[in-house]
Amino acid sequence: MRPKIKLILGLSSIAFVLFVLAVFLFQPSLLYTVAFLICGLLAVLIAWQILLHTMSLHQPSNSNYLFKPIQWPQRSGDPDKLVDRLVSAVEGFIDNIRDSKEYPSNENIRLELQHRLSHVVEETTGLSAGTQTIEVSVLLSDLRGFSIVSDNYSALQVVDMLNRYFDRMCSIIYRHGGTVDKFMGDSIMALFGVPVKRPDYIEQAICCAVEMQIAMDAFNEENENLGLPSLYMGIGINTGEVVAGKIGSDLHSEYTVIGQEVDLASRIESYSLRGQILISQKTYSKIKDLVRTADPIIVSVKGKRDPVPLYELLAIGEPCNIKVPIREARRNLRIDVNIPFTFKVSKQKAFLSQTFEGNILDISTGGMFACTINAVEPYYNVKFRLGFATLGINTDDIFGKILRVKKEMDLYKINIAFTAMNQKDAGALKEFIEQIIKTSAIPCT
Repeated sequence: MRPKIKLILGLSSIAFVLFVLAVFLFQPSLLYTVAFLICGLLAVLIAWQILLHTMSLHQPSNSNYLFKPIQWPQRSGDPDKLVDRLVSAVEGFIDNIRDSKEYPSNENIRLELQHRLSHVVEETTGLSAGTQTIEVSVLLSDLRGFSIVSDNYSALQVVDMLNRYFDRMCSIIYRHGGTVDKFMGDSIMALFGVPVKRPDYIEQAICCAVEMQIAMDAFNEENENLGLPSLYMGIGINTGEVVAGKIGSDLHSEYTVIGQEVDLASRIESYSLRGQILISQKTYSKIKDLVRTADPIIVSVKGKRDPVPLYELLAIGEPCNIKVPIREARRNLRIDVNIPFTFKVSKQKAFLSQTFEGNILDISTGGMFACTINAVEPYYNVKFRLGFATLGINTDDIFGKILRVKKEMDLYKINIAFTAMNQKDAGALKEFIEQIIKTSAIPCT
């Protein structure tokens, strides 16, 4: 009970006791006794009104909430209807507060409600609200070169483009039983197999990935109608044991997963090219009879002692029976050239300060073949610029990824796929290639 209420009740009790003692000791006449009684009753009535007013100050502004019964609708009682049971739990909690003589603090309300809802979730889904170790498939997607694209458009256009992209991708993820764990810029992290475990969660994850790549065609067509550039997405999928549970505090928390397998999924995604889906060895081993993949590529991954194989997903058999769309940007016509260029490399995120030199031997709008005397490895990221003398254009930074490296004598011959360049430079490169094809000359420096 609150201190103010205790004080009022205490004073009222003392006044009543004093009144009784005064009548007993002084034995006043009947008239004085009646007068004293009326004054006492008025004092008690005033104290009671003050008490009610004090209680109302500590309740929600709508006082009817406390004193009028609330008729909640009947629930189905179906244990599979999690939302139905959560709503019923909240209604029961409100009823308890309404019937309580003391109004709980905000902290106690939050803790009690969290306890009740956690119990409902555990009872309905069989999933513990605490942390647990569980096997899941983690899908990570990322738009290639989106930061370069966003630099050339207004913030409103970028936000609208991202919202349309997220809307399409999330609907596909949910349709395949996945859960969107978080957005990270233009990246999406989705989980399959948690919080609700399904027997075919790995198949659902890979089918979801293919449908996401297919959906990029309609998304880019919409972009074209709005005068916006086409975007490409890379996807990485890994399956393994993670720790799942609530991360955070009572003020803010989220259900998520952590562990080495999540980190590996992120590394796999970073190796994927535009329009490509890469899956881990463990994911492949569980669904290899269902899918068609390219030959495995062997990469070095941070946190892993030995190189790991990755598989490019090409198609899925029944029940999905779908193919990963071929992105022409990765398979365009190349022209022979001999263009000196300088470039920098990065093994993970940051580019090294050292500048390498090389020569471009052939080039297309989607990639190039080059050679260098510097030792490089597959799946390094590269950054460089080009100059087109006949067009009077020097490009901004163009980004790419080394796909293959072949050492011949003291030269390293490398295949590079472009991962990002701005619209102006893409147009200049296309115009340069078309000019070379027409004239069969190489007027480039």
